[in-house]
Amino acid sequence: MAEAQKPMKKHQLTVDGREKLTAVGIRRVDSFSPELITAQTDLGQLNIKGEGLHIETLSSETGDMLVTGKVAALSYTQGSPATGFFGRLFK
Repeated sequence: MAEAQKPMKKHQLTVDGREKLTAVGIRRVDSFSPELITAQTDLGQLNIKGEGLHIETLSSETGDMLVTGKVAALSYTQGSPATGFFGRLFK
């Protein structure tokens, strides 16, 4: 089944003291570093910026993700999601 045809997942973000972020409805993580995590949701690309970011848990089946570190900013980017490394490279 193509990703565009999958039923929409519930999407929710919870930030606890800027030190712990719980995300529900994550389709996939495209990239991650201690300063930036980029993930795809049904609402667009989610960008998590901060310091010392670490993905503690990630479930591809449920779409749940737990991130620890200092969360500085959260933003969404609209548009078609990149297809992976080569999709972004040859964009």
